[in-house]
Formats: sequence, structure tokens, C-alpha cells
Amino acid sequence: MKNIPTLSIALIVAISFVSCDRFADGVVHEVAFPEHSPRLAVTVISGDTDKQIVAQVTSTASVLDAAGPQPVAGAVISLSLGEDAIVYTLGEEDFVDFAYKLNLDDTFGHFDGTMTLNVDAPGFDPVTATNVMPPIPEVALTYEYRGDTTNFPWEEEEVIRDIYTLDLVNHADLDDSYLINVDALYIDAVTLDTLGWGQVSLMTQNDQRITEESINGGLIVSDKNISGWSNGLADITFFSKYLELSPVALRLRVQALSPELAKFYESTGNYLSPDIDFFAEPSLIYSNISSGFGCFGLSSETIVEID
Repeated sequence: MKNIPTLSIALIVAISFVSCDRFADGVVHEVAFPEHSPRLAVTVISGDTDKQIVAQVTSTASVLDAAGPQPVAGAVISLSLGEDAIVYTLGEEDFVDFAYKLNLDDTFGHFDGTMTLNVDAPGFDPVTATNVMPPIPEVALTYEYRGDTTNFPWEEEEVIRDIYTLDLVNHADLDDSYLINVDALYIDAVTLDTLGWGQVSLMTQNDQRITEESINGGLIVSDKNISGWSNGLADITFFSKYLELSPVALRLRVQALSPELAKFYESTGNYLSPDIDFFAEPSLIYSNISSGFGCFGLSSETIVEID
């Protein structure tokens, strides 16, 4: 009986050697990829205060295509309200640097009702999508200059932070998502020239209503995780590290996102996430375009000057 474990181990080793010898020359399995018919992938993201419309129109490509997706010239892109009320049109004359760009005399504007995107390009089936611009955000802000201190393992000294507390509207009949950014304006100390607005890095803690936005930076506040929060989207608190160089101006930008645009940002962030889980389902990027690729999303913005 004592020899049984020894025999078992010997048998396993023998099988292993046989298996290794059997597959020493390798085993090749041919995998047939289905034929790929290129389709239009279209992304148009516009806000009510934008002064330019940018439309990205590319062709989809097979995983075997080394060139990958390619920009499509000769397309006609239209944005309309209702059946025939075309508001904006972009064409071949607007194709610049691999995208369609239309500079506006004024801002994009705020529109009520459903807006429809139609894209036509030679050699492709037309694609379409619809979106509704959300209401202009109503924002109440409380700002505390150097109102908080904390410690981080990677910082030798105590970190001083500014505190921002927001009250946002949570509509009963809408899925509310807001993109939050803070910008600082600096000037050159010597020439006194304006250096332009720069985005301030924001941080939050222990609030499931807030997530980091990996495409544009900033934070996304959403009502999809407000269960357990009796105050809805009130008392949204976040922080910025105290700026050693004092800006000449500070502003808060709050963008209300359509539900489709919020899903696109969230899914793209998940797709680009560095977390590696070999057993997890692959992350898919949300699309509301009829071809299944891209996004048509609308937003509206409120800017609050911070004293």
C-alpha cells in the first residue's frame, strides 16, 4: 500500500513526458475569421456653448486589417430637428485633419426636442442616430479656500485642499449625469500676458455618486447610484489641491450630459481602464449609432465664476 503514491507520481510524470513529446512540434488550429463588410463609425459630441462642430467619420476594419479604421472623405453630415428642419450641415469642404469641422458664427445653441443625426458617404450604408439635449444645469456652489487638510502616503507634508460643495438638480423624469470641471486662469508674471485656462485636478472620497472621467478629465456625478442618499444630488463634495501659484481667476464648469453621452463616457472609461482581469468579460464601448459604432451625444453647460 505504501508504494501506491510512488506509482501514482511515476505515472503522472510518464504521462507528462508523453504529452510534451506529442506536442513538441506544436499544434496549429486554423481559425476562420468571418468576412468583414466596412461600416461607418460616427462620433459627434456637441454642447450648447460650443463654437465648433466636430464630426469623426471613419470606416470600420477587420482585426486582420493592418491599416485599421480609416477616415472617410466625401461624407455629408446633417443635424436636424423634426423631420426636415436641418439645423447644421457639414460636407467635404469641412473635412480638415481627418475630421469634419464647422466653425460657427455663434454658439451651437440650446434646442428642445429630439435632434437627428444623418450621415451619408459614398460606398457605405447611411447611418443615423437621435439625441435630446438635457436642460441647462442649475448649480448652487459653496467654495472654501484652503478649507481642508489631509495626508497621503506619497506626500511628506500635510496636503492643503480647497473644498467645493455642489447642489445639483435631480429630475424625477430624467436620468441625470453631470460632468464637473474646474479651470484656473494664469498670467505671465513678467509680461502680464494671459496664459489661458488650465484644468485643475480634482479628487473625491467615499461618494458613490461621483466617478472620475478618463476622457476629458474632471468628475461625473450621476443619479444612478443615489440609493441610500436622502439628499439626491445635493451636497456633492470634492477637492482640489491648494495651488501654490495663485490664478487670477477660477471657474466651475458643469455640463449636463444626455443619458447616451454619459453611457459612452462611462463605457469608454471602462474600456481604457488599466485594470487587468483575465477572467472578466471584455468591456464594450456603448454606441447609439445605427451602424453600432460611435456616439451622437449632446450636453448643456453652466459656468460659475469662483470668487
